[in-house]
Amino acid sequence: MRTAFIVLGGVVVALALLPFDGAVGAWCRRFQTDGDLRLGGDLKRELEFMQQFGAVTSVVVTAAFIALLDPKRRPAIKWLLAIVLANALVLNIFKMTIGRPRPRFMDPYTFTLPWQTYTLQIDGVAQPRHAWEAWRGISSNLWSMPSSHTAAAFVLAVFLATLYPKCRWLVLIWAGLVGVCRVILGAHYPSDVVVGGVIGFATATAILARWLPGERAAHVTIGASGIPG
Repeated sequence: MRTAFIVLGGVVVALALLPFDGAVGAWCRRFQTDGDLRLGGDLKRELEFMQQFGAVTSVVVTAAFIALLDPKRRPAIKWLLAIVLANALVLNIFKMTIGRPRPRFMDPYTFTLPWQTYTLQIDGVAQPRHAWEAWRGISSNLWSMPSSHTAAAFVLAVFLATLYPKCRWLVLIWAGLVGVCRVILGAHYPSDVVVGGVIGFATATAILARWLPGERAAHVTIGASGIPG
């Protein structure tokens, strides 16, 4: 029940942020390579590194650490992989259905639904594309919502918080910072990262609550030995 409330709260927050996405996106453009506050050097590299929490390499390293240092929890690795795959499937369905242009297009209130097209410059030619036409050169230009990096970060954070409750705040804060980095680096709007976080959190808690034996699922109450959800 608490997981449902958190997911519902996330949806409400995302809707509340929509009117401000354009202003935030325009402000964050100042940090891009052509902006007056452009990021560079170690600061940019640190932000780019931080946003990879939950990505493939961190998942592989996490699985390796569990296998080497915590043999009794090795069976949990297969559930981590299941969550990662389920999360990727859900995310791609959402991205191709919603079809939101990336912030660099400065078109925050456009959503290209499956029967609609959005005009992109492909090989120097303006061409209309559906968000689901991944094979026609759209790259990820129409996949702003939800943020897959943020979703992946919350998947890994919930998994680690479930297995190792003492680190729950560390990994959850890091997952939240992934979303902040994605906005600052101009890859997403604030509502994108909230929706991504909700999807990652919901996917992880749903699978862990049902199938991870011998562990407390991430939907229990926050407390001294609990985990968020």
